[in-house]
Amino acid sequence: MNNELSGKVAFITGATAGIGLACARFLAAAGARVTIASHNRSHVDETVEKLSESYTGVRGAILDAGDANSCTAAVLAALEAEERIDIIVNNAGGTDLHRDTAVADLDLAFFDRVMHLNLLSMLAVTKAALPSMIARKSGAIINIASIGGITGDFRDTLYGISKAGVINLTRYIATQYGKQGIRCNAVAPGIIMTGAVTENLDEATRRVFLEQNALDTLGQPEDIAATVRFLAGDGARYITGQTIIVDGGLTCHNPTIAQLRRLISEK
Repeated sequence: MNNELSGKVAFITGATAGIGLACARFLAAAGARVTIASHNRSHVDETVEKLSESYTGVRGAILDAGDANSCTAAVLAALEAEERIDIIVNNAGGTDLHRDTAVADLDLAFFDRVMHLNLLSMLAVTKAALPSMIARKSGAIINIASIGGITGDFRDTLYGISKAGVINLTRYIATQYGKQGIRCNAVAPGIIMTGAVTENLDEATRRVFLEQNALDTLGQPEDIAATVRFLAGDGARYITGQTIIVDGGLTCHNPTIAQLRRLISEK
């Protein structure tokens, strides 16, 4: 990787594993100084130590994505240490499939938790960093959304609603601050084989996704990180307000394709 991000400072949430960690590696490899933000101090320290073996300028920050004040404080601490933030990757998020069900069975008491974790955290992080970006008339914000924010599903109702909010938040930030030199885009992954997915999806479920994908592979965290790196750099200088779907073609086609392909092959 070249040093296209040399001199830039990146702040990445949820960066100790999976997509966030891959983003940290890709941005650091492109020359950026990277702040690893997550809620578990020991995981943050371990990640900083590991990345520092290969890259310079790696720092840690403690951030509870479910607490807007914690998000703000982490950004302000990073700004104090680095004096600038050029790139934000809002990646922290998640849900609990036992509580985030279909609407009729939904635990409404779980609503605030999911919205804070997936949406308010991005709003708080971005809000805290914007004054510095506006002052320098430069910034790239990348929000990790999901195809769940674009399509419907039989569960994950709150997660999908929150990610739809992320997609529209992206448009609002791009619209409001583009004239100040700030770009904002979202990346909407399909199934990505992070450690959490590998542990929770059995082989039969993975085959269902693979059959529905247009490509004959499932995604890896590095596939998302490569897109994030592009959006963070000057090569994407004329792209803002967009949601880039990175899903192996899962959502690009007629939903009957897999079944029709089987029927035709059986004739």
